[in-house]
Amino acid sequence: MNDRLLGMIGLAVRANKAAFGVFMTEKAIDEGRASLVIAAEDIGTSNRRRIEGKCRNEDIKIIFYSDKASLSRAAGKKDMPVIAICDEGFANAIIKKMAPSETV
Repeated sequence: MNDRLLGMIGLAVRANKAAFGVFMTEKAIDEGRASLVIAAEDIGTSNRRRIEGKCRNEDIKIIFYSDKASLSRAAGKKDMPVIAICDEGFANAIIKKMAPSETV
């Protein structure tokens, strides 16, 4: 796992530049606030389809990374399968930390 990536997610959360959970992530995408979406690799099938579809329609990069437990820990929340990063700077920094093969 990329601990630096999880650290960047934590920084975005502390800066209040993130939306948590499926509903709030969808809302951030719909409102045009989401710059990047990070979903757990073990996200449920129906939620995965919904989030992938919204990201594809709005041309937002989505990263499948780690598991729900690790993302939740990084966000300081409980049972978060998906996080939207709502800041271009944080989104670009997170994307740079990822290997090219891990982004969609």
